[in-house]
Formats: sequence, structure tokens, C-alpha cells
Amino acid sequence: MAGLTKSDAVGTLVRHTTGVADFAIHVGHQNRTYMEYLPYPDDNFHEIVDECIQRAQTFTIEHIHRRSGQAFVPNVRVHIRSITAERTHAGFTESLNPYLYCIKIEHGAFQWSIYKRYRDFHDLHKALMHFSIVQRRRSTSDLEPWFIIKDSYVVYMQPDTHEIRFPMLVDRNFQILSGLRNAGAHHGIKIINLQRTLVVKCETARDCEEWLQHLKNLTEQANGFFGSKVNQFNSYAPIRENQLAHWFINGKSYMEAVAKALLTAKDEVFITDWWLSPEIMMIRPMDDETYRLDNILGRIADAGIRVYVMIYKEIKRIVSLNSLYTEKKLISKSKKGFIKVIRHPDHFKKNGVYLWSHHEKMVIIDQKIAFVGGIDLCYGRWDDEYMRLVDLGDENDRTLKPSCQINEENVAIGNTKIVEAAKTITTQMTEQPSTILINHSNRMITSLEALYGTNEDIRPSDLTTHAHGTERRMKSIAGQYESVTSDESVCKHDKQVIRRHGRREQCAARWRQIIQNLKKNNEASDDEETLEEQQSIITSTSEVDRKHRYFIGKDYSNSYQKDFEELENHSKDYIDRKSVPRMPWHDEALVVFGQAARDVARHFIQRWNTHKYEKKPKDDSYPFLLPKAYDDEQDLTIENWRNFLESRPFHVNAQCVRSVGPWSIRTRTTESSIQNAYIQMIDAAKYFIYIENQFFITIANNRVVQNQLADVLFRRIQRAHTLHEKFRVYVVLPLFPGFDSVDALKAVLFYIMCSITKGDKSLFSRLEKAGISPRDYINFFGMRNHDVLMGRLVTEIIYVHSKLMIIDDRMAICGSANINDRSLLGERDSEFCIVINDLEEEESRFNGQPVRVGKFCSSWRRRIFKMLLGIQFENPNNVDVTDPVSDEFYSYFRDVAKQNTLIYEKVFATIPTDHIRRFAQIPAYNKMATMKDTDPIRAQQELISIQGFVVEYPLYFLDEEDYLPNKISLLGFAPLVTWT
Repeated sequence: MAGLTKSDAVGTLVRHTTGVADFAIHVGHQNRTYMEYLPYPDDNFHEIVDECIQRAQTFTIEHIHRRSGQAFVPNVRVHIRSITAERTHAGFTESLNPYLYCIKIEHGAFQWSIYKRYRDFHDLHKALMHFSIVQRRRSTSDLEPWFIIKDSYVVYMQPDTHEIRFPMLVDRNFQILSGLRNAGAHHGIKIINLQRTLVVKCETARDCEEWLQHLKNLTEQANGFFGSKVNQFNSYAPIRENQLAHWFINGKSYMEAVAKALLTAKDEVFITDWWLSPEIMMIRPMDDETYRLDNILGRIADAGIRVYVMIYKEIKRIVSLNSLYTEKKLISKSKKGFIKVIRHPDHFKKNGVYLWSHHEKMVIIDQKIAFVGGIDLCYGRWDDEYMRLVDLGDENDRTLKPSCQINEENVAIGNTKIVEAAKTITTQMTEQPSTILINHSNRMITSLEALYGTNEDIRPSDLTTHAHGTERRMKSIAGQYESVTSDESVCKHDKQVIRRHGRREQCAARWRQIIQNLKKNNEASDDEETLEEQQSIITSTSEVDRKHRYFIGKDYSNSYQKDFEELENHSKDYIDRKSVPRMPWHDEALVVFGQAARDVARHFIQRWNTHKYEKKPKDDSYPFLLPKAYDDEQDLTIENWRNFLESRPFHVNAQCVRSVGPWSIRTRTTESSIQNAYIQMIDAAKYFIYIENQFFITIANNRVVQNQLADVLFRRIQRAHTLHEKFRVYVVLPLFPGFDSVDALKAVLFYIMCSITKGDKSLFSRLEKAGISPRDYINFFGMRNHDVLMGRLVTEIIYVHSKLMIIDDRMAICGSANINDRSLLGERDSEFCIVINDLEEEESRFNGQPVRVGKFCSSWRRRIFKMLLGIQFENPNNVDVTDPVSDEFYSYFRDVAKQNTLIYEKVFATIPTDHIRRFAQIPAYNKMATMKDTDPIRAQQELISIQGFVVEYPLYFLDEEDYLPNKISLLGFAPLVTWT
């Protein structure tokens, strides 16, 4: 029919007109460099995208401030129910438009019909075309951006597009200035915080006064971020009272809780790690990949949850993290583009950073649940109370082989015994640097060799002479600091650090060449992979047996034996699990809720916005983030903790502390509130201190090592000695630094030993000079385990990666910060910790006397002690770990550690050990016949007496040697601060 043809033509015109209208409404703006779409920060902030408005059933700011009446109910859709056409005869005037169109509309509870002729559609089309042209000609000055003040930040916003500029968060340096002299403009307001300066120009003096009053109100209610009183520890965040918190020991309980909590997310998830492995299994054992991290994030992203991830961008040829693969893998899991990843820092661009890293580990859900600790969501971190060395399922042969068979096998492989990785490393340490055996896994050494070439051009005059004594050598090195580089690719801060702590000028040329070659090999590599290569990386997978193993592929690891490789091939083993035991991983973490979690999120948001502004200023898909409100009690209430915690959380006071500075978060000043917290907490300890840490590098009055923990420990022990107090300090460290590179291990071990026993400025030497027996007050311990691997007894160090300190069972600090300058000074690695003070109390006793202790800290410490002593499952001797101060328990703890150490040395001839004071003793020690090979049955009987995991720390291992890497080794050219 002719009518149908006419109707179709009208439909085509209407569709075209709709397209023009949509274009006009969403017409682009010219000044988009620093404008982004506004995310939905909280339920009280309704300047959000349309879909969120409709979901939340709220009014927009634009609607609230519109003075004229409106025909439509906000946030209620208009539905076109039908369009019909009827031919009419209205006379000559309508002969060209004989059809009358009836459009039936439904809007909420209202319905009506609209009648139009064809010419009406045409007129509408012309009007919209004119509107579109006018819109495209509008200047940015016509957009009239809105200036918004919230409870803890200010921000500019485009009301028509919901785009925002870099938000300014209230901080301790927040200032408001006005007037021509201060603001540089009549009726101007200058706003300053630690990150940037913003000038707002008002039209009239009255407007200026009104805005100044609102800003003044902001500072008065800024939730502790601003005020005349400085926050405790000089932290960016105040103490949050009566918060909920819970602790985790080892990766199993932590990762399981994180996985389950992620599935409760409603709005957004923030994750930051030093290293993140997309394929890490969060809950084990598991027959499928449901709880693999990337699948969890993809699942919640498909449900509309925004996921923001920040990871450390490594120097590829130095550290094997493959963060580029991680970024692409995670982004590929969300078809809607709801997973965003930023890698930072860039190393070789102008003001690049290559000495320091982002080291925080945190997961934040909806800005009200925050997991913080030392556990990266990556390979090798998952472990439980069993600290497994073997993971072969049914394939493992636990029947001990007789000694004759072991000898035959040793002969078959060249008369070399299968030894633990520490023995291989110490053997390499004995070699002269010029002839040192570099195995294929020493990534840092071999990379630097490849970048520079051979050592043939080194002249004898370039080498340092062996100083007589450790202290003399350290002084000579400390007095030789010179600038290493003037390259523009190195940030100003790095230049200053190198100038203070570099090597003499003879090293500078070689170090500059290494950096230049690294730059040449890295500067464009991140973007050079083709689409086909990306797809092959993302989709590659293989079938693996998951039913009988806990550690699949790369997750079965031993850093002492070999560094990670081919991370994109996640299911493929990179070490032989039938001959090499895995290295167990001990770690600690906690979770906080409510306002404390808001503070953790605030730190993430500050970093994210800084890196987004720096790396993706024109990428509209990467938004600036906004903090949620602190005064919404209903939103901060946590009722679903049972979904991911096995027991109820504790009531505590919590405070966030951090190490950040100009390079890591672009602040004008450096914050070292973590070090401040450690110092004040140690000084305030009354009864005991328990420390777990990956490092212990702290030397008083030293030109290289600057943190002050050693001095405050010395003064606290000295005070206890003077006052005749029972005071105990327990320190648990990894027995060996976790490097497969020999020179890196030597450098770090050197500074650890100089902190404890080596040299006149070590803690033990200072105490002894003061007439104090150090072991009466402080003792150092490590962790070790053993098992049967394919018929052979094996042992391995349990790597202590924790960053935990508990004081008097009432206070605790836990997070990502190590005890060294990198973590504590603030200007180097970025770190994050939480300080806990207990509110819930219970009766206990110290040194036999009744005391009140906190439930959070005491339950944490007691669980750790039971694990160390091997009584977490059975306690036949009824060992009581309640009183860590009494002579009885202190002696028992040390005796268990000593007995375990003696058994391990007897059965395995373990290394490190105090029996070795010089390099010359290592070959003979390693050649000794070990009971595990000569009499495995008896050796197994000896191992039955092992209690738990605790062993003595070898305080005098290589005590008579000076093994800080010389310049003849390539790592010897690195600034000394790299290792401290």
C-alpha cells in the first residue's frame, strides 16, 4: 500500500533524526586533555552517568539547579508504545501530507497520544540539524564547568558530560588563599595541597566570599586529614577508632578471604601489588579454575563492577615479573572494558625512575573492606600451616632409598650429591669475582654482562683493594660517594640519591653505559608486540593435573634455586619438582573495615590519579577516582564479613601509615610515617617485641644506612638493663636473602650481618660495649622444614617474607614495609602499613604477673608461636605460649630453636651455619658425608625430634670475611643504596 511506503519513509527520516539528535547531545568538546567521565564514588554523590542515575533512582545536580519547570519526571523512561498512520482528507492544505501519525507515549503512570503530520517531522529534522551545528561551534568557555566541594576533596566537573578534572584531596598541607596578592586574580581563590595548586576565579566578591566559607567548612570537617594538630606518626591519616579488623597467617587463609570478598563487591575493586600473576589460584585444592584470580576479576567485571589495578613496572632484563603480560591478560578478561591496569614507573623517559619500586600489597573492595600485608597475589606466595616442600601428589615415593642406592645414583650423575640450593649458592660465593660461576638463573648478573660486555677492559688500577676489617671498608666506601649519571632519563631524586650514595667516579662510566643500554633495550619494547603475539599470550593454556597438586606450573618455585621464567606459560613447571624441593613462604596480612578501609582506598586513589594524569592523560576510558564519603554510617556498616572470614573480626583502633614521596605519589614532601610508627612503638614497649621481617638492615650512625630502628632498639634494651626489667625481643628472618644472584645475595647479607653482629656499629657489638649480654634480651631466629622427595630426605629454608611487629600483645604494625632504608625512608620504595591498637581486652600474664592484653594482637602472636614451636595441631607437653617474657618460656623457645638447628646440621649439614666463619671452610663442609645419604633410616629417626619450624639464625656465618661485592663484579657498580 502507498500508506505503508510513506510510513517506511517517515521511519527512515525519524531514525536519521534520532541519530543527529544523539550526535548533538554527545557532541565532543575540544578541551578534553584532562577531563574524564565521572565514576560513581558513593551513594551521596549523584553526578554520575545515566545508567547509574537510573539504577540509583536519584536526581542529577543539573535537574536540582534548573529553575524552569519540567515536563518529565527525572530518571523515568519515556516509552513509545505505537506509531500508526491514518489517511485523512483535510482539504487542499493537507493534500501534500495526507497522513496523520498517532504516536502513543507512556511515561511512568501517564499515557498520552501525539498527532503529527509528515511536515512536522521534517521541521524537527531541520531544527536538530541547526542545533547540531551550533553545538559544534561552541567554545570551551561556554561549557561553564562546575566546582564541587565534597567532604574530603574538591573537583571540577562538566555537568553535561559528567567529566571531571584532577581531584584535589584534602591533606595536611591543604591551604586556601584569596585576593590579588595571594591568588593572583581579583576575586580569586588559590587552593594548595601536597600534589598541586588550583586557582578558582569568581565573578564577584560576594561569590568569592561564599566559596571561601564553603572551603573553610570543608577544612573543619575533613575527617582528620587537615588540622592544627598533626596526626600520630605524622601520617596522612588519623587514628580511626572502633574499627573492625582481622589477621591472616600465610597465603592460604589470606587468598581465600580475598577471593570470597571480591565476589561480594558491589561497585568497585582496587588492587595494587609489586607482582601480580593473573593465573594464581586463590582457593586450593580446586578441580577447576573458578577461583583463579583473572577469572574472578573477569566474573565481577562482567557483573558491572569496575576493577582498577596498579602494578610495579619492572626493568625487564633485571626482574622477571612480566607486568606487560599481566596487564594484557587482565584487560582481556572484561569485554566491557571494566578492568583497568596501570603500570608504573616508566624508567627511561624523562624523569624516569630505575632504582625504586612500588611495593605495596593491597586489595580494596567498595572502599569499605581493605586487605593489607606482605602478600602479593602472585606465584610462590600461597602456603599454609604445613609449609610443604613436596607437591607430587600420588607420584611421590616416600619410601626411603637405602644408602647404597643413593651412592649409585650420585655416581651416575657424576659423583655430585643432590644438595639444597643454599649449598650451591655458598659454593659460588667462595669463588673469586673474576672467576665466579654464573649459573643460567642469575638473571641480573647475566643481563648486565650482556649489556656491557666482557671484563677485559678492567684495569688493575680500577679495582678496590681489600680493606682490613669490615668497618674500615665501609668507611672507605662511604667516603667515595660521587655522582653516577647526568642522563636526563634519570629522575632528579635518583640523581640526588646516587650523588650521595654512589661509587667513585671510576665506576660512573660503566654504570652510565649499563643504564643507557638498558634504556635502549627497554624504551620501546612494551609497545612493540603485535596483536597476534598478544592473542597467543592471552589464549595459550594446557591441560594440567589439578586433583592431586597444590602448586601448578610456575607456582611450584624455589627462588634460591632458580628465578622465574616464561611466566606467560603459567602451567609449565620451570624447575624439576622430582629433584628440587619447593621453597615454603611465610607471610602475614590483615583486613580492616569501615573508615580505616576508606583511608587505604584514599592512598590508592592518590596514586591512581597521579599515575593516570602522568601516563594516560588523554585516555577517556581511564577515569580519575574519587573517595567515598566518611560520614555515611549505613554504607560503612559491614554485615557480610561471614562470607569471607572464618571468625568474627576484632574491635580495634587503626591508623594507616606509609612511605611515599615525590617520585611515587608526586607530593612536594616525603612521608615516612612507617618508620615513625616503628620507632615510637619500639620505644613504648614495656614487656616484649616480636618482629617478623624479610630484612633487618639498620645500623646506627652509618653513612650508608640511615634508618633509626637499630638505635631505638639499642636504647630500649639499654633502658631495660638499667632498670633491671624483664624485656624480650624475638626477631624472625629468612636464613638467607631470597636472591638467585650471588652478588645480590652477598650485598644484602653483608648489610644484615653488619646490622646484627658484624662490625663495631652492629647492635650486638654496641650492647656488649655497654656491658649488656645481647642474648638475654634479643634473639634472632629463622624457619626451616624437611620432607621425603622421591625416596630422599630433603630440607629447605622457609622464606620469611612477613612485615610484622607485635608489641606487648596490645599493638601491632603490619604491611609491606621491610626493615631497611628502601622501605622506611619514604623517598625510595613506596610502602603501606596499618597500625593496630587493641580495644577488646582479656586477662593474661607477663613474667608471671597478671596483665591486660588485647584480643587481636595476643591471638595473632599466640597462633604464630604455636606454629613456630609445632604445637598448632597437637600439644602433648601442654606448652603454654601465653607468657613470652618469663625466663621459663624464653629459655624453652631458644632451646627448641637450638635443638632443631643441631638436628638439621647433623642430618643435612645445612647452610648457612655458624660453623662456617670463612669462605675457605665451605668446600670441606660441603664435602662432608651427611647422614641423610649414609644412613637415611637413622636420619629419619633423628628428624622425628624436630619441633615445628623454628631454628637459630646463624649470627656469625662468614663473620671473618668481607664479601660486599667489589667493582670487579658488575653488581659492584650499582649504588650502595640499592641493597640497603
